[in-house]
Amino acid sequence: MRKSIILVLGLVFLLSVSCVSLGKLARHDFDSGFYKLRVQGADPSRVYAEVIDDSIIVYKVYSEGKKEFPNTSSSMGMRVTRIKTDDYFYRSCFTNNSFDVDLTSILFKSRHSKDDVPNQFSADLNFAVFAGFRKDFYKIVSPVHTFHEARSSLRQIGFDLGVFAGIGSSPVNPTVTNNKINQEYDGMIFQKGVASFISINKISIGLAVGFDNLLDKSKSSWIYDQKPYLGLIISISNF
Repeated sequence: MRKSIILVLGLVFLLSVSCVSLGKLARHDFDSGFYKLRVQGADPSRVYAEVIDDSIIVYKVYSEGKKEFPNTSSSMGMRVTRIKTDDYFYRSCFTNNSFDVDLTSILFKSRHSKDDVPNQFSADLNFAVFAGFRKDFYKIVSPVHTFHEARSSLRQIGFDLGVFAGIGSSPVNPTVTNNKINQEYDGMIFQKGVASFISINKISIGLAVGFDNLLDKSKSSWIYDQKPYLGLIISISNF
């Protein structure tokens, strides 16, 4: 019964995010939309940024009820690669908050010692869907060299916090079942937990605290069933 409940919860979680197309997963590029803009010497303000190639047009925002609209009568433009030290947008930063859905994988899991079994590190095949809240920072970087100003660029840093669920495999043998089975095999697991990511441009990596359930008859003997582990997790949909 418990196994069936876990499988149903896993399917419900995966189906709940299936409406998001794979092409939109982990899309954290600086696209046209509403942002909070911070510039030197001014208070943060809500703006709408229209992104066209390497250029950005920034509009002030007005509200009607709970909806926001760009004020097209007021605009300022810039080319990201041409920001200099005396420009208005020098060292400016755009930020936004969003709900995030990613495909992830845990590179390795560190399991605490149990009974006579010492700490274990595993790197078995696994996949999961991550869903959580994300905050992105898009900062204009304008490096200055000794003899000239280099091309400016947009640097992105993001932070995620949320939950994950998915499937994977794990070794099952006499050692991890208190010698209650004789054979050795790779069993299927259902994994879930919480994770936090940091993303820099296209690289997204983080830490996870998770729990695994073995999905076969050796479940009751598996010493790691529902025991917490610490994992290194990556967003595979970023690559």
